[in-house]
Amino acid sequence: MVALSLMTLATLLGSALANPVPVPSFDVEIPAANASEVDKRQAAEGVYLLNCGPPSNPNTYHPVVYCPDISNCGRIPSYNNLCYGPTKWETSTGSCRFPTGVTFTWNIVANAQEFPYFAVVGSGNNGRPRPFTIRKDNQGVLYRDGQGYDCRAIYVAV
Repeated sequence: MVALSLMTLATLLGSALANPVPVPSFDVEIPAANASEVDKRQAAEGVYLLNCGPPSNPNTYHPVVYCPDISNCGRIPSYNNLCYGPTKWETSTGSCRFPTGVTFTWNIVANAQEFPYFAVVGSGNNGRPRPFTIRKDNQGVLYRDGQGYDCRAIYVAV
């Protein structure tokens, strides 16, 4: 009985190896390395409002980072996808102009840091019809800059 089971397994394995399942091909358009997607509205795009600095002063500077694909945004952003915000995010209205000419504006409630992580705390837009929803992030490190400073996600807009 064991020999029959091993023989059956060998036959099935041989059949699978002889007739592999074809892998589908995906045509993916890759944008130019220095082109910005900040003025296009895509389902997976997002904007991070960050605080960067060393452990002794984690609020040294405040970048706004546009991510064409929010799930793949854990690296130093390209020049066109980076601008700098105010020293305090929780303002009635804030804005940042990217090198491409697109301006991202936001409105975050004054007491947003009192909300739980991932709660909706405001809204934003880049001049397109569909607004961004801003959530309080958990202050995880999105990337480490060229000076070795941690850049932590304070808010994320999707």
